[in-house]
This record gives sequence, structure tokens and C-alpha cells, in this order.
Amino acid sequence: MPEDIPKDCQVCAEPMDPQHNATCAFCARVFHLTWDTRMEIKDCGRFDLDEQSLAMYFTCNTCLAQMPQRPSTPFTPF
Repeated sequence: MPEDIPKDCQVCAEPMDPQHNATCAFCARVFHLTWDTRMEIKDCGRFDLDEQSLAMYFTCNTCLAQMPQRPSTPFTPF
């Protein structure tokens, strides 16, 4: 396991899978995040896309719980 990945998830404190994790863009916690949807791995956060830069970023559940809810925008096909 690389040294920069903690042994336990910094959100739920359960053992960390070295292949399925991400670092929160807001608080820098390392948390469980599934990279292979065929595997049953706990997600302790999510990824989003920044609409201006089209960059992908990760947010842990702890930070998500502290953020105001964004209104959902319905998808409108062309």
C-alpha cells in the first residue's frame, strides 16, 4: 500500500482498499470510492465535474453533509 494512503478510511474508519479510494478536494481526507462498479465496495463520497473547467473532483461524505444542497437541474437532450 502506498505510504500516502492511510490504512483506514478517514470518513468511516474502516480498512482502506488501496485501489479504491480518493482524496477530498475540500478537506484532503482519503476515503473509499469505487472505481469498478462491478465490485461491492463502500463509497464514502462521490465525484463531480466542475462545469467551467470540465475537471473531475472528489468530495467526501463529511464535506457533502456540510454543504448547502444544490438544486438539481433536469437533463435536457439536444
